[in-house]
Amino acid sequence: EEPGNAAMSQQQQQSRRKISKEGVIKLHIDAAISARMIRTRQGIIARNWIGEIVKAKGIVHQRKSEASMVEALAIRNALVMAKDAGWTKIEVCTDCKSVVDQINTRNVNNYNIATVLEDIQELRQWFQSCSFSFVHRAENRCSHELAQFAVQLVQDIE
Repeated sequence: EEPGNAAMSQQQQQSRRKISKEGVIKLHIDAAISARMIRTRQGIIARNWIGEIVKAKGIVHQRKSEASMVEALAIRNALVMAKDAGWTKIEVCTDCKSVVDQINTRNVNNYNIATVLEDIQELRQWFQSCSFSFVHRAENRCSHELAQFAVQLVQDIE
């Protein structure tokens, strides 16, 4: 890719981030499973309405799990992080469309994650506004890289 194209792509991503409403914290979430399926990892990046990173967290677990479970757990962890930080208006963005759809429709089609989805619905009540959106991986790159980094960790980072 040519340098000019990369710069344009970064500018487009930043302009997308700035579209958030004033006072809304946007949480970008990503989760991953190690190649040998012995570790799961999560990346959570919180940005304010002008696109500045206000908090980041990398989480690692020594356990086997399926992708939708790890994504749902990452969303729950992001809600807990937001609640602990005292944020009342949040938008949660992830590249896992199936989990976002299950949260937004409240129609659980994967009963392995039903309890985590119930936790998410309970936690969302705490916020003045809380929405869940699907984003493409390109828009979720920072949290994806944090999740990839987290596999090397022996404990969570904030």
